[in-house]
Parts: sequence; structure tokens; C-alpha cells
Amino acid sequence: MADPGSVDILFSLRDLQGVIETSVTANSDPRKLGYVLLSGGSPVDFAEGFPVCRAAVAYPADGYAAVFGWTQMVTSTDSGGVGEYAMDPIAIYSEVSTPFAWYGFKPTLFDAPSRETRIDMVWQAHSFLCVSPDAVLTRRVQAVAGFSWGFDVADGNITISGPAALESASWDEHLALLKSNYPSWAFDPGFRC
Repeated sequence: MADPGSVDILFSLRDLQGVIETSVTANSDPRKLGYVLLSGGSPVDFAEGFPVCRAAVAYPADGYAAVFGWTQMVTSTDSGGVGEYAMDPIAIYSEVSTPFAWYGFKPTLFDAPSRETRIDMVWQAHSFLCVSPDAVLTRRVQAVAGFSWGFDVADGNITISGPAALESASWDEHLALLKSNYPSWAFDPGFRC
């Protein structure tokens, strides 16, 4: 099984150049990735072969000027159908009204989705690096860049896809979903440059 690899996505923000260093690889060691913490001690070998996504932010600013948030939407044929995106469910945030799954000083996106059975399915994520124009003061979100990634399962075999850079139109397609899930937040269209 070959890994799709990595892609560097360039962005410009506040007159500075940055890069998102993305990689999607096959999960070769679910225990090392902490799956045992999620399973309550149950076996975790089922996660082997599913994707592991990482996206690190390299940006020359410091402090509040380097505060970002990652938001992620997913679609899956085992929970609705491809094309119908939903916010990625991060359990710890279930009662917190935030569109961000990862937030802070140059945060790294990490995700390692899996299924306990290998039924035929398609799973796709759209991940967006975002900022607030005033760092941490208001609930206003501006996307900087984004990428897609995911996996398919067919006849028990996993095929990993991505990462691939997304255009700003992809962000705009998710605005209605973001606004309906987080009505106390404002979401600007397009990518902020």
C-alpha cells in the first residue's frame, strides 16, 4: 500500500508568507498514535492501514499574530452520503460552541480516522486553516487555505487520497454549514490574503 505523500500549501497573511506542511500516510502503529486511549484498552489493530493526517503551520509571525484555528468538515457514505458534509465530531468539544478542532499558536492538525470494520465506503475531509482578524478578540473566522484528504474502502482494501490543495470556492461551499452550526460566529467568504 503506497502512501499518497505530502504537499506544501503556500499562503499569504498580513504581508507575510507561510506554508502548511501536509502529509497523509497509512497508520502503521495505532498504539503509538494513542488509539488505546480512545478504545478504553480494547484491541486497536483495526485502525492499521487507515490514514493519518498531519498539517503543520510554518509562519514567521509570533504571539497573537500567529494564532490560528483548524476547522474540518467530513463526508462519508457510512453516515449520510458523499457530498453531504458535516462538522468533524471532536468529542471533547461537543458542548463548546467553536468551529475549531485545533486552535492556538501555529497549531498542528492531527487526525487518524478509522472504522472497526472494513465495509465498503468513501470518507473525505476538507480541512481549513483559519484566523480571526483581531487574533483572539472576536468570533469572526477567515479561512487562509485548505486541503482535502480521505480514504476509500473497497473489498476490505483501504486506498488513501490526498492531500490536495483546495480553492477558496470550497470554503465558500461550507459557509452555510458553518453558519448553521455556529450561529454566534461570523464567517467571511473566500481566503484571506
